[in-house]
Amino acid sequence: MSNWEDQLYTHGFLLTDDKEILSKNIGIKWESWTVNKLGKYEMYSHPNQKVNWLKKNNTFIVLVGHAYNPFSNEYSETDILKKLSDSYGTDSYCDYFDELTGLFFYAVIENDIITANTDCAGLLGAYYAKINGNVYFSAYSQMIADLFGLDEDPYVTKIKKSKLFHLYGWFLPGDMSPYKEVRRIIPNTEIKYEDEFICHRFYPRKNYSINGSDEEYRRNLENICGILHNSMSLITKKWERPAISLTGGMDSQTTLACAKDLQKKFGYFSYVSLEREETDANAAHRICESKGLNHKIYLIETDKTKLPEFEEVNNLVRRHYSYLGYGNENDICKRICLKKYLDIDIEVKSWVSEVARASRYKMYGKKKLPKSLTPRLLTTMYKVFIFNRKDAIETDKMFQQYIDYTKLKDTLEKFNYPWSEFFVWEIVFGGWGSLALTGEHSLTNDITVPYNNRALLDMMLRTPLQYRIDDRLNKDIIEFMDKQLYDLEIHVVNGNETFAREMFEKIYFNIHSKLPW
Repeated sequence: MSNWEDQLYTHGFLLTDDKEILSKNIGIKWESWTVNKLGKYEMYSHPNQKVNWLKKNNTFIVLVGHAYNPFSNEYSETDILKKLSDSYGTDSYCDYFDELTGLFFYAVIENDIITANTDCAGLLGAYYAKINGNVYFSAYSQMIADLFGLDEDPYVTKIKKSKLFHLYGWFLPGDMSPYKEVRRIIPNTEIKYEDEFICHRFYPRKNYSINGSDEEYRRNLENICGILHNSMSLITKKWERPAISLTGGMDSQTTLACAKDLQKKFGYFSYVSLEREETDANAAHRICESKGLNHKIYLIETDKTKLPEFEEVNNLVRRHYSYLGYGNENDICKRICLKKYLDIDIEVKSWVSEVARASRYKMYGKKKLPKSLTPRLLTTMYKVFIFNRKDAIETDKMFQQYIDYTKLKDTLEKFNYPWSEFFVWEIVFGGWGSLALTGEHSLTNDITVPYNNRALLDMMLRTPLQYRIDDRLNKDIIEFMDKQLYDLEIHVVNGNETFAREMFEKIYFNIHSKLPW
């Protein structure tokens, strides 16, 4: 049986100048955590978490988690940090940083000034706060709240009670955490700390254009395929036993296709905890069978009374989620069972690819969205506010603060980027995704996401919009990389994607986004 007590804040870290941390009893076994001294700061890390750093003159460069570069084919964090250190302060520095894939927190500490940011979509949580004169960066907002007994933001307390708050996942608007003192680092921005926090948006930096001609599209497609194949290759070099969690869906099939000649180096698995997951698992099994790949289907025990650890794990996940919500019973059961079943070094997930798949166009059944970004549009996409108009107006204010603080609207308009993809990128994956991966999925095993690469997503976003809506880009990637898989024509549609739901969400979007109150 797993020792779940040791999994509190699993894959966590804490960067701080607070010298009294070890005296604070919040249930963490501090003696098992690693401590790295970085100038006047200490980096504390959970035994499951990996920390790499180097010092050059008066500058420390630190990376928590893992990273690899499919553009240069580097997979050693030591080499990557050296490259970042050598290019720091030059024009090529941000370009190189954009090429990194992985789940990580990254910081430069120069003369005690911290500049911090995250992986492409912020999938490894990254929160920051200044309390009682000390600075804190952590993978979990709740960890900082625990240290000081922080009170929940009244807005969060109120919105959590909404009947429909659970829809689309447990996360908050903009860069909010459940505590006013603690904020989230938004993907594509960096937070600089020098007495106070300043947010700087570093992406996008170049004008947006679409590869419209057949020749441009084909060239871009080949480049995308090459980068994804390099990512899969680097995964096999970094970890001895990587495994792909496979479904019959478009995203995981694209991942499988991009493994191409490396497919025998991966394990493959699916799980069944709900009836609808059986269709996905069976489709994945047919795919692997046709390609001569070994595939395992794990049947999840969903009777919590047969799992003595259930309440302990459930409470652990709720704490990691900062008590924003609770895990579905079958999800908690998954974590318990997969912890016992899986014998792998890393799980390859296909998340983040939705950023480029025009998911909000699909969701609302639209071929175009309003051109100009407004807080109300983000509020409408964030949650369904039918019963309480005061919550909607207050959420508008939260999104306005996010837009202003991160310079999102100004930057997107300057470089002519579509705004809806950034909602999925920075709010959905940066908010919900980081909570889900850091707080729940990582309880089972380590995870990597080959699509979590800013330079790659930028290439994918330059595909014509209709190609992204129709999934032509993904289908073309599969055909280009693995014609045998493409010819199987196996595709399982998400069970939540029903015509009735699309119609409801389209009507809601059309009306709510235009309401003045």
